[in-house]
Amino acid sequence: MRLIIQNAVVLAALTMSGCSTYSSNIRVGNDMSYASLGDQRSASQTIKVLEKVPAGAVDLGEVDAGRCHRSFVESSPAEQAVMLDLKIAAYVLGADAISNVAIEKQSALAKNCWYMLGGKAKALRLKSP
Repeated sequence: MRLIIQNAVVLAALTMSGCSTYSSNIRVGNDMSYASLGDQRSASQTIKVLEKVPAGAVDLGEVDAGRCHRSFVESSPAEQAVMLDLKIAAYVLGADAISNVAIEKQSALAKNCWYMLGGKAKALRLKSP
């Protein structure tokens, strides 16, 4: 009986430790301290949000961002924060725009969050006029 209890405790500890890990690209709440105010402003002003990919645009790949909601003492993640995260990620790649933006609320218990706002978009370099 004692061996069964010990095995159950070890199994429970291993299971719970797997739930406490999360990817480093997931931010908590709406904090923007990871990027300077200058970078936030530049990305916000430079990166256009387009409905579809215009002719002649170069697809630089997909960018993603996630905002985790962990507790009642922090504010819920806002779509605006996810959108700015997507713009900053595209800005870092040298993009001029993002398109095909999709932001959705997802369950994230395995990432140690109640839920997550996850966003994806295509980063684009637009054709020069």
